[in-house]
Amino acid sequence: MRSLMEKFYAKSPGKRVFTIVAWLLVISLASTVYSFYNLATQLKAFNEASSFKETGFENIPASKGYAFIDEPLKNALAGWKALAGFSETVMIKSYGAQPNRLDEKVAEHDQEIITALKNFGTLDWKYLIIFASPQLDPLSDELAESFRKVRSVSRFIALYHRRYKQLYPEENSSFIFAAQVKLARLNDLTSPFLIGKMITVAIDGIAMRQITGLHNDGLLSDAETADCIDELKTSLATDKPMKTAMEDEFIFFKHAYGRLFSRAPLAMWILERYYGEPFDQYQKLSRETFDNPEFKFDMDLVSHNPVLMIAFPNFRKANFQAREKASQKSIMIATLEARLGLAGDTFDPWTGETLKSVKRENSTVFYSVGPNKVDDNASGDDILLPTNLEI
Repeated sequence: MRSLMEKFYAKSPGKRVFTIVAWLLVISLASTVYSFYNLATQLKAFNEASSFKETGFENIPASKGYAFIDEPLKNALAGWKALAGFSETVMIKSYGAQPNRLDEKVAEHDQEIITALKNFGTLDWKYLIIFASPQLDPLSDELAESFRKVRSVSRFIALYHRRYKQLYPEENSSFIFAAQVKLARLNDLTSPFLIGKMITVAIDGIAMRQITGLHNDGLLSDAETADCIDELKTSLATDKPMKTAMEDEFIFFKHAYGRLFSRAPLAMWILERYYGEPFDQYQKLSRETFDNPEFKFDMDLVSHNPVLMIAFPNFRKANFQAREKASQKSIMIATLEARLGLAGDTFDPWTGETLKSVKRENSTVFYSVGPNKVDDNASGDDILLPTNLEI
């Protein structure tokens, strides 16, 4: 050590300064690399779904301290648990070109499945307030329910609805569609953040393919049609807006950003100095998407903080899909009302005006004008009922 010091001081003043600067640069580079490594590790940890635990819908009332659970709610929760089990045991998941489908052994459980669907689908809406999340801990490692399970049950319900109509063509099956609507709203209430909202949008998409297929094949009676209209209207009225989900997500983002800053301060400081303050960017992004509907948002990775881009890679797409599903609900309401000869004035979520319609092959086709708000006569970006009905 002493010989190193002697060699250092034996150098000229200029070389000593150069040596100090060089070592400082090496240390700074090493610190920066290490900090960005820590940042990458933390981001990876945030994205690992396996790190989350699930409470389970059936356990939420007890976990919130409800000492008494009355019979209708108890039966509905038992129905949910049964449906979750059947979605794993009697539904064959899609693989390659093979779509999701029911296994032959479903016949052994028909009555159990029907009972579970009735108990869950006929649950009174007043009970859903029990499941509303107060969002106290944005960084909790526990989910209300597995998103994969929720989506799997939604697919199972859609597939079984058609089977029920084949088994009991004269029976009213609207309780099955009601179960689908309740599941979407239940997920909405228990999952306040953006990922939960996107699962709800996915469930709504499955439900629309489910009801569109049954309607196209003439499998819905007038009574079922009227019930489905009511369910769709309730779904639209109680659907949590995407803007609310993004405001909830902002709370999560601030907490997550703070944790990242505490674990990798140098990397986060560098990103903030170079790309700017991300909270202002988040709120600007939200305002331009929701408060100014004419704004065409583009993901510009150069001018936006990459942490924000990692958090919301499909922000615009998510908002579009949510409004697309809302449009299809409105279109289905108008379609079913027209079938019953009811005079409806269902609104277009993109404009707030009445849906457009066009005559095709002796039938009336309703449609939304879509994001450009221009009537393209049911073409272009106009939104119609889904045509790909694969569950």
